[in-house]
This record gives sequence, C-alpha cells and structure tokens, in this order.
Amino acid sequence: MTVNQWLAAAHRGDAIGDNARRFRQLLRGLGHESEIFALTIDEDLEDEIRPFSDPAARRGDVTILHYALHSPMTAALASLERGRVVHYHNVTPAAYFAPYDSALARLAVLGRRELKTLVGHVDLALGVSEFNRRELEGLGFSATGVLPIAVDTARLTGPAWRPKCRLRDTGVPRGLFN
Repeated sequence: MTVNQWLAAAHRGDAIGDNARRFRQLLRGLGHESEIFALTIDEDLEDEIRPFSDPAARRGDVTILHYALHSPMTAALASLERGRVVHYHNVTPAAYFAPYDSALARLAVLGRRELKTLVGHVDLALGVSEFNRRELEGLGFSATGVLPIAVDTARLTGPAWRPKCRLRDTGVPRGLFN
C-alpha cells in the first residue's frame, strides 16, 4: 500500500513536518511505500521531501493532508477518489491574533473556513488530540479519530540540532565563555 502525506510547508524542527517524517518512517517499517509532498520545502530537506507538483503526490492508496492552514492542497485532497484523510493539527482561533496581528487573524479565519469544505469529501478526519477530534466532529465530519503526533524520541535524547553552532573538529578542546 502507498501512503502519501501532504504538508503545506516542510521545515526541520517544525512539529508537523517532524511528525510526518516520523510517521513515514513507521509506515515504511511496516512495509508500506510512503512519501511526503510539500508546497514549500526547506533546502536541507529537499533530498527527503518531494514537491507537491510531482504527479506521484496524487497516486497514493491513502493520502493524508496534515492540516494547519489553508492551501491548495485542501481542494486537491477533496478531488481524490479514495483514501482521503485529513490529519488536523489545529488552527488557532482568530480572536487570539486579532488584537495583535490582523494578517495572522485573517489566515486563521481562512484556515478554519477552508477546513469545513472538507466535510463530506474525506474518508476519515483525525485530530492530533481528543480536543481536535471533537472540533472535527462539531464541524460535521462523521468518521473521526485521534492520531497523536508521532515523536522521534531519539531526536530528543541526542544533542540538539543547531546548524549555525556546528564547529569543525580540530582536535583542540574548546570552551564557551559568557
């Protein structure tokens, strides 16, 4: 089985992108084919994330849209014939942004409005928490469930990834002073 995942943006260190990469690893470990496609991809992820413009993005047996903001991927998911899953990561209510940033408030309004357009056009709507699942149910999604964020715990126990802090190993001991 081929399980494709769609992201609006692929960033390293971003919860949604990290979740998708970990989930892909788990799917591949179970013997499934799995790829991630994104509209925008950070340069350091270009070797492992494919552009959404790739025709293979629409050829999965199951397609999971990681939803957190509006994008052309929403209509594309609705147009698929089968295996359509929305994995809802939440859209912060616009009221939280309105007093501080009208542009962010507008994006939140658009995101919540667009999410509703998927009602009746997906086979399964998953929230990353029970709170998000209930929100999906309240919007009218009939088949709902919870799929928590897949965390790569090995990443949490190793040294932090800080590309700007990488030092060339010269064999000379170093110290940092403040």
